Amino acid sequence: MKRRPDRALLLLAPPLLLFVAFGAARVDAPVSLIGLLFDRPVDFALAATALVSGGAVLMFVPPVERRIAGVFAPSREPEPAERERLERLLGELGQRSRIKTGRLILRVQDSEQLNAAAGAAHLLFVSEAAMRLPDPELEALLAHELGHHRGMHPIVTAMVWWLSLPGEALAWAYRALRGVVLRLSHRVRVLAIAAQILVIAWQVAVMWLYYVGKLLALRAARVSEYLADRAAADWGYAHQLSTLYASLGEAPPGGLMARLTADHPPMQQRLERLAGHEAT
Repeated sequence: MKRRPDRALLLLAPPLLLFVAFGAARVDAPVSLIGLLFDRPVDFALAATALVSGGAVLMFVPPVERRIAGVFAPSREPEPAERERLERLLGELGQRSRIKTGRLILRVQDSEQLNAAAGAAHLLFVSEAAMRLPDPELEALLAHELGHHRGMHPIVTAMVWWLSLPGEALAWAYRALRGVVLRLSHRVRVLAIAAQILVIAWQVAVMWLYYVGKLLALRAARVSEYLADRAAADWGYAHQLSTLYASLGEAPPGGLMARLTADHPPMQQRLERLAGHEAT
């Protein structure tokens, strides 16, 4: 499969660096599990870089991909009829995109939610609900996921996720602490509110680097969706993808924080961009 790094990968570089910097900063923190494992920040940075680089290489090994498929999403091997249909549609998609699709590892999710996803270097997940789509729309959905694979989005996203784990663990610890503080102070409302504010302020002061990285990673995820839509449109699937997206409906509008923490852009914006691709 031809890989073509795109703008999403450039946008994922800052969160990668910020998560490494966050972990390195935790080495010198007064209380830190990372500090128990590493004596110097540079040691953590080198270990993290080696870990994600080695993991990225392993994601190109099909047996490894098959073993970790369940980590990305609970799934199963396609039934013979499902495999025949998917391979037929991917064959047509391969001719349009001039990308060899024969190495894709197909997985079916037992889900009634209409969904498909790209994972690792060759994993392609399709839900049972998506398998009930008409051929043109299912092929367009597969084209979108192939766009993610061509841009190497799943590989770098996995690297970002691995590096975010120390921050996720610390965020969980702070949530547990807030729960303990709330139980201890819930009888006095003013005290409970003040205690919660103090814990949150402490958390932000310690973890602000991690949260900036998280917001940048989510922005990169939204951009990657636009780029995958653009790839599918370039291969001639703009109309089919628009029809599919229009049938899904638009999620209720959220506030600024909801937009900043979303990993997919608003459907209306995606439809408007696809309409522009159809017109050109």
